[in-house]
Amino acid sequence: MKKFFMTLAVAATAFMATTVNAQTKEQFTDDLEISLNGAPQEPVKGTTVELEHQADGTSTFMLKNFTFGVFEVGDVIVEGIKGVKNGDATTYDFDGIAKLPSETAMVAVALGHQIPLTLHSVVEGGKLYAEISLSVTMGEEALKVDCVFGKKSETAINGVVAGKTAPVAVFNATGARQNGLQKGLNIVRTADGKTVKVLK
Repeated sequence: MKKFFMTLAVAATAFMATTVNAQTKEQFTDDLEISLNGAPQEPVKGTTVELEHQADGTSTFMLKNFTFGVFEVGDVIVEGIKGVKNGDATTYDFDGIAKLPSETAMVAVALGHQIPLTLHSVVEGGKLYAEISLSVTMGEEALKVDCVFGKKSETAINGVVAGKTAPVAVFNATGARQNGLQKGLNIVRTADGKTVKVLK
């Protein structure tokens, strides 16, 4: 009997240790639209993004095998982000330094395996939409790399109106000011000074 309780205690301890370290992973594959200093590039088909959810409630966002133009960067990793639930959607925002762990990608090595990055992403209905901006400084040259992964849902559109990204002005495609988001293409100037294209 003593042996039975000892075995039960060991099994319970192992189960609790596994539960504490539990992680779940979501993987998304979609097209990645890229612009360099505002100039659109050829979209990258079949790009993969992974979201790994930790037991402590934080998540890791990983853009896999990222390449822009002729520059190979490798994986771009953002750690410790918290998801914010909004109905069926979860929003992940980040503004800071991302990791570039690749030892073979010349850009990652040249940048010291880190890069300034802002991220706004929404997961809803098994799909991921993400806006990613990176600042790449190579010697004297600075590149602004803007990426859009996936298609924008209604929740992703509404996510633009929160916090620092609250619109201060909305314009239609011809530049005429609007009283809010209209059906079709909207040009939104946000409180943090950015201009965002929103398709509704």
